[in-house]
Amino acid sequence: MVGILSFLGFTMLVGIISYFATRTTDEKSSDGYFLGGRSLTAGVIAGSLLLTNLSTEQIVGLNGSAY
Repeated sequence: MVGILSFLGFTMLVGIISYFATRTTDEKSSDGYFLGGRSLTAGVIAGSLLLTNLSTEQIVGLNGSAY
């Protein structure tokens, strides 16, 4: 039960933060929609690229190939 409540609480927290962070972006143009209104910092872009490439499948595959 604690796991479900913590998951729901964290999901709601992320949703609220995302709403407030993106409510001023212009999503009517292609720049606003695809590039976040050109308001993303280098840290956000680098983190997104890094975390996209560090999936579970890749980590398990690398461990298997090293063995």
